[in-house]
Amino acid sequence: MLLELTTIGARSGAARTVTVAYAELDGRLLVFASNAGRPQAPAWLHNLRANPLVTVEVDGRRYDAIAEEITGAERDRLYGVQAERDAAFATYQQNTDRVIAVVALTPARVGAATAQLKEIHNGLREQLSATLAAVDAYLAGSGPAPTNARSLHQHCLSFCTSLHAHHSREDGVFPQLAANFPELKPALDRLTREHTTVAALNKQLTTTVEQLAAAPTQADAQRLRADLTHLSTALEAHYAYEEAHLGPALDAA
Repeated sequence: MLLELTTIGARSGAARTVTVAYAELDGRLLVFASNAGRPQAPAWLHNLRANPLVTVEVDGRRYDAIAEEITGAERDRLYGVQAERDAAFATYQQNTDRVIAVVALTPARVGAATAQLKEIHNGLREQLSATLAAVDAYLAGSGPAPTNARSLHQHCLSFCTSLHAHHSREDGVFPQLAANFPELKPALDRLTREHTTVAALNKQLTTTVEQLAAAPTQADAQRLRADLTHLSTALEAHYAYEEAHLGPALDAA
């Protein structure tokens, strides 16, 4: 049986989704870092060791979960049961010197802080998606279209303003959070640096859309599309890292 597992890159902070085999044993959902018996463990294991908050999609359901690596005799027992069920897992362990990790995925109780972050981020995603759709509609047209260009200008400025306001509010509270929760300082420092990067991309996007509004051209619209795509990629990594680190810590507090 297979499920989709989304982890947060230990270095990149970006969401990574992989398909992994799972089993339900003793009322627990388990995944096995077999990597088909290769010498190296799969990247997703390294990621969840750094960021245990993951997302699981199985049997049409999608939910956040906490990953917990099982060790010792309990790990050996569970892996043995799986190997009896599926002989391939016995072969995987025989083919490698490393102890194949067994990981339990327990549904997470998402608190108010994480839920609020997800809601804000989803709202910004929707605004960005609407802006990208407006750009694509403009590019699908023929020749300059001042009315469409003005519409693009409104979409982009609305999104850019919302994004700037959100990050400005966060920058205003991060220093106090770092003072109250010293363990969060490394994550807050990283998020602050990413805010600076996103602000530069946001400024570049604003410049491009102003040029498009002043003298609409397909070239400017294509440049705007590229700017939005670049910003979207940066934001997805930022959102994932923030939801994995800041939200759960504040929920626990």
